[in-house]
Amino acid sequence: MTHTPNYRFAYHALWVVWLCVLVACSTPVATPISTPTAQIQPEIPTLAATNVAIIETPTLAPLSASAREKMFDTLWDTVNNHYVYRDFRGVDWAAVRTTYRDRVINAPDTTQFYAILKEVVDLLNDDHSRFDDPQEAVLNDAVYNGEAGYAGIGIMIRELDSGLLVTRIAADGPAEQAGIRPYDVITAIGSTLVTTTYTLGDAGYSSLIRGPIGSDLTVTLQRGAEAPRQITMQRNAIAGDAFPEAVARTLDNGIVLLTIDSFDRDSLADIVKDALNQASAQQQPAGLIIDIRENGGGSIDAMLNVVALFHDGGTIGDQVDRNNNYPLTVPTNHTLPPFDRLPIAVLTSQDTASASEMFTAGLRHLKKITVVGETTAGNSENLYPYDFDDGSVLWLAELLYRQPNGEYIENVGIVPDIVITDGWDDVHPDQDKFINAALQALRP
Repeated sequence: MTHTPNYRFAYHALWVVWLCVLVACSTPVATPISTPTAQIQPEIPTLAATNVAIIETPTLAPLSASAREKMFDTLWDTVNNHYVYRDFRGVDWAAVRTTYRDRVINAPDTTQFYAILKEVVDLLNDDHSRFDDPQEAVLNDAVYNGEAGYAGIGIMIRELDSGLLVTRIAADGPAEQAGIRPYDVITAIGSTLVTTTYTLGDAGYSSLIRGPIGSDLTVTLQRGAEAPRQITMQRNAIAGDAFPEAVARTLDNGIVLLTIDSFDRDSLADIVKDALNQASAQQQPAGLIIDIRENGGGSIDAMLNVVALFHDGGTIGDQVDRNNNYPLTVPTNHTLPPFDRLPIAVLTSQDTASASEMFTAGLRHLKKITVVGETTAGNSENLYPYDFDDGSVLWLAELLYRQPNGEYIENVGIVPDIVITDGWDDVHPDQDKFINAALQALRP
């Protein structure tokens, strides 16, 4: 097993999802991408119109009892020696070894072996540490490198009491072609009503919406006060760049609104730069609002590269493990005029977590900004990946973020300068109180 020390991540569970089945973009990847729940027919050819190809799901290789025993012992030792919390968050880690060792070695098959390893890591319950089997590890790596595409109808959603709110639409995808718009609400998928029975995970609404390319999907749609209506469309391939992690638009008063959904992309700084340049191409920007209310974290290095667009160099604090601390240094010579000189407001919510919390705290330290919204999640553990020979990865919370003033945000979060507790996740941006408060704060 190898440890990659410069591969740092800070994640938290996200609740905005892509409704998809995994496929591969036309860019070749070294290892096949896979998902155990794929429903795509393997004989369907590449779709020339979308330039997205289907790939086969690889089979998990069987492991001998001795190989399983070695993996379990290595995993247990790694957590024992490196986990950031010396008390293991109240878990009797020594007892875990005794309880799970035989179960791991004698698991009926490889799938259940990996499931038990996941169960062991989940005992830590820190919202960060996790174990990825070889299939999941390849998928996550492909997503991070922008190589993963999807099959579905091309929407992003947010769960409301009234249904599934459509937040973004993939250009030329089935949903857009069928007339679905942002802020429409899906109240039923086929004959299944959208209720609290399902969740947004793989076993929830996503599993109802995804399916073979070319198959029909019917949803019931509610648009404002209009009568509900049913729309039927055919599932199709959705390219990996259909939903850029960052989008920007200029508001009526010259303020640019930049939304960053995730820091989980190696090339994120370039995506942000392109979005800001396009938004300001026709008008000199007067200020910048950065919306990270749905940003659950991602790569720390990608986050630092985005900070570098707005401030040249410096540090935003450090990471602290059991024995050492490591400064978080912002790259130099990467600022993006004129945005490095404009007044900035950052929108946060209780779902702003991990690397996005570090982003907010770091910008607040480096320059004068206004934070608007809700107190953030207070979930700032940083992960290190440990690679096993079979291709699986242990992601271990090994560090905690410490602000430049010496204070931690774990279990505390970042308190905004302007606190707003009104709902924001079911309103159109034009009526968004968070955005309106930020606009007011940025006025000269």
